Amino acid sequence: MKFDLHVHSEYSPDSLSSVREILVMARRRGLDGLAFLDHNTMDAYHEARDTSLIIVPAVEVSTPSGHVGALGVEDGIKRQPDVKTAISQILKRGGIPVALHPYRFWSGIGEDQVRSHEWGALEGLNARTAYKENLKAQRLAGELNIPVIGGSDAHQVEGVGTGYTVVRRVDSWQGLIREIEQGRTGVGGSHRTSTQTLRYVKKSVSQWMGRGFSRM
Repeated sequence: MKFDLHVHSEYSPDSLSSVREILVMARRRGLDGLAFLDHNTMDAYHEARDTSLIIVPAVEVSTPSGHVGALGVEDGIKRQPDVKTAISQILKRGGIPVALHPYRFWSGIGEDQVRSHEWGALEGLNARTAYKENLKAQRLAGELNIPVIGGSDAHQVEGVGTGYTVVRRVDSWQGLIREIEQGRTGVGGSHRTSTQTLRYVKKSVSQWMGRGFSRM
């Protein structure tokens, strides 16, 4: 089965994709389910619950050091003061803390933060991250024996399903969480190209300046 475990909807400030558009594209791309990792909100999850796809309750938690994924949490988590507190809040809700795109300059938490905390999973393939950075993330996960997941990090509907997690047959999001916890996952999909990198840097710098030089 294939799950895109990192999708952004219009409930994120940097995406315009509606929940309906995302669900249609997910089915078209042959996905069995997905996780809306919107920034500090779970509104998309609550809107999408009545669907034939398996929707994983999740949120992307902002910290000054970068973004932390929370899979399997049914209560929202707002912005946190640091990575340690974010992980604590995720574990308190019974979720899996995920180190997202750790080597990305603008929003990755960095290798030091990965090594300094206990993680339930590491994003080993992010379709909006360059191949070398994804490869480094997979190697780090292997070194630290952390399960890997994959996702598109789609901010436009066309990107949905370009990165994904592969697991054996499950019939619920709880079953998917168990597969991740047991490390029975694979990843697949594409990586950011050089042209996309130039566009990404231009967009990131513009957004960074617009936020007053602070992380999202």
